[in-house]
Amino acid sequence: MTPDVLDVVVVGAGLAGLAAARDLHGAGERVRVLDKGRGVSGRAATRRAQGEDGAAARLDHGARFFTVRAERTRGLVAQGERDGWLREWARGFARWEDGRVTGARSDGHPRYAPPEGLSALGKALADGLDVHTGVTVTALERRGDVWHVLAASGEVARARTVLLDVPAPQLLPLLAGTGVAVPDVAYDPAWAAGVVLAADLDATWPALELRGHPVLEWIAREHTKRPAGHPPAVMLHATPAWSRANLERTPDEVLPELLDAARDVLGDLPGVESAFAHRWRYATPIRRAAGAGHWDAGQRLGLCGDGFTPDEHGPRVEAALLSGWWLAAQAAP
Repeated sequence: MTPDVLDVVVVGAGLAGLAAARDLHGAGERVRVLDKGRGVSGRAATRRAQGEDGAAARLDHGARFFTVRAERTRGLVAQGERDGWLREWARGFARWEDGRVTGARSDGHPRYAPPEGLSALGKALADGLDVHTGVTVTALERRGDVWHVLAASGEVARARTVLLDVPAPQLLPLLAGTGVAVPDVAYDPAWAAGVVLAADLDATWPALELRGHPVLEWIAREHTKRPAGHPPAVMLHATPAWSRANLERTPDEVLPELLDAARDVLGDLPGVESAFAHRWRYATPIRRAAGAGHWDAGQRLGLCGDGFTPDEHGPRVEAALLSGWWLAAQAAP
């Protein structure tokens, strides 16, 4: 990374940060995106897991799907369908309650899931952008009209504008000395487990919403999102209460309990070939900040993400996109 002064640095390659970066890049700005992870998309994440025959399964272990209501998001979906990286998955899910499964009923509202995994959404937004992963930003310093972006190794970028797509609890060191308050956002955590099976479940539903189960709230047959021939695989998501009670345990400790919970609902799993567990400490905002984001025009410093409230429909994938697009409009030249 060079010491040249960029127009914009975006810290965080979640969907909101990528949406903002793409708009500003399209407006002719020199934009760089930095993220501490190994890839883009944030919680719109897809993980590969191997079956015994070596075939790779793709499992959406963060966000499960996405819905659209806003005109611009509908345009993104239409383009994704034309380009082939997106398709409709389902219009309703089956429900488990009191030990019984009731069949899926269509509510007429499409849920979208890319065949290659939900991370394809972030990859589409990131296409053509200057993205650097594996970079943990630790501090921001403003000298004159230029932001100096710092990591443990030293300065990693300079820019006239900085946009942050970072969970609220991780913003404190970045906002220190700026006078910008950390948004009042609270999150539910989530444990998730992905399982590759030797055979499919004896089921016809794409996913199962659980009501009143002590451990699980969601089971998805992930291969129903994928092209034909994808290995049978299921994704398990624990309830917020169970996830919070088990937050500091290791994946190896929680995985057997999540598999046992799945057997409690589904019966014997047909040949577990591989499995993993993943913890999301900041999974779902349960208290969000008002407004679509935050923009300090004097300092050219902005915040975005699904912890804000760009519409009335809850903390969804679309909310992150709307927040990022809003912030790009404020920061545009």
